[in-house]
Amino acid sequence: MHVKTLLSLIIVLIISGCGGPPTPWQKAGFDGTESSQSSWERWERINVSPKDYKRWKAAGVNTPEEVSEWMSIGAVKPTHAYAWIKIGVTSPEEVLLWAKAGVRSAEHAKEWKDIGINTPEEVIQWSNIEINTSKEAGEWTKINVMTAEEVQDWKRLGLTINEIAQWKKAGVNSFKESRQWLKLKVTKPKLVKEWKFSGIETPEEAGEWINAHIPLAKIAAEWKYAGKLPHEAGEWADISQMRYPLMLEWQKLGLDTPKKASQWVNAGVTDPQDVIKWRDAKVSTPDEVKEWINAGLSDANNVASWKSSQLNTPQKAKKWLEAGVKTPQEIKEWKKIKVKTPKEIKEWTSIGVGYASEAQAWLKFSKSKKQIKQWIEEGYVPQDANAKSKAKKASSGESEKPLNLQSSQVK
Repeated sequence: MHVKTLLSLIIVLIISGCGGPPTPWQKAGFDGTESSQSSWERWERINVSPKDYKRWKAAGVNTPEEVSEWMSIGAVKPTHAYAWIKIGVTSPEEVLLWAKAGVRSAEHAKEWKDIGINTPEEVIQWSNIEINTSKEAGEWTKINVMTAEEVQDWKRLGLTINEIAQWKKAGVNSFKESRQWLKLKVTKPKLVKEWKFSGIETPEEAGEWINAHIPLAKIAAEWKYAGKLPHEAGEWADISQMRYPLMLEWQKLGLDTPKKASQWVNAGVTDPQDVIKWRDAKVSTPDEVKEWINAGLSDANNVASWKSSQLNTPQKAKKWLEAGVKTPQEIKEWKKIKVKTPKEIKEWTSIGVGYASEAQAWLKFSKSKKQIKQWIEEGYVPQDANAKSKAKKASSGESEKPLNLQSSQVK
C-alpha cells in the first residue's frame, strides 16, 4: 500500500474514533481530509463550536478570520452578524461606519434604509441639518425629498413640509422649478397643476405666455392649440380680453390686425358685436364713434335716431344732449309746449322736470319755474287729483304736508 494512502487512512480512523460514532465536527462536515488551512481546529481556537460553525456559514461568514473580525466589533454570535448582513451591511468595517453615524444596531440601520437612506454618509448629512432620527427624515422621503441637501434647498423658499408636499403633488419635483414658478408669481401649487394640465409643462413656457399678458393657463391653452405663439397672442391679448375666440370675431369684421381692432377699442368699443351696432347706425369709423361718445351718447342704438334726424352729427346734437335730451323725438315734444332751445330745456331739467309732458302738467298750475321747483321739493306731483287745490293753499301760505307719492315724473 502506498505510504500517503496509508497515512490518510490512519487519520480517518483517528478522527472517526476507529469506527465509533461521528464527532460533532464530523457532523459539521469535517472528514479529516481537510488541509490545515480549513481545519476544524482553527475554528476551535476562536471558540466556535461545530453548531455555531454551521450557523456562521449559513450567515455567509466562511472563514475563522472573518468571524474574528465580526467578533471584534461585538457580533459574537452568528445571529448578530446575520442581522447586519441581511440588510446589506456585509462587513464589520461597514458596521463601524454606521456606528460612527450614530446607528449602533442593525434594527436602526434598517429603519434608515427602509426610507431610502442607504449609507452612513447620508445619515451624517441628515444629522448635519439637525434631522437625527429616521422617523423625522422619513417625513421628507415620504414626499420624495431624498437628500439632506434637497431639504435645505426647499427650506430656503420658506415653505413648510406640508406646503412642499403640495408642490410635489402638483408635479414640481425640484426646488429650482418651484422657485421659477414663484418668480412668475404663480404662488399656488393648484395653479401650477392648471398650467401642466393645459399642456404647458415648464415654468419657462408658462413665463412666455404670462409675459405676453396671458396669465391664465386655460386661456393660454386656447391660443396654443390654435397654433399661436405667445408673442402672436400677446399682440391681441389686450384687445381681445385675452380670448382667442374674441380675436376671431374681430377678424370676421375685417379688423384682422391688432392695430385695426385697437382703434375701435381706444374709441370705447370693446365688444366686436358693438362694432356691428355702430355700423348699422351708419357710424363707420372709430373717430366718429369717439365724437358721439364725447357728445354724451355711448349707445349705438340711440345714435341711430340722431343720425336719421336733422341733428345728425355729434356737433349738432351735443347741446341738446347736454340739456338732458336723449332722442330727437323728445325735442319735438318740448317744442310743442314752446320750449325751443337747449337752454330752455336745461332750465326745466335743473329743477327736476325731465320730460315735456311733465312740464306741461305743471304749467297748468303755474308759469313760475321757481314755484314749481318749490312744489317738487315739497313732494307734490302734478297728476295728483288734489294737486291744484293743494297748490293754491300752498301758494296762499296755508300749511300743507308734502304728498307721499312714489314718483314725481310723468313719462
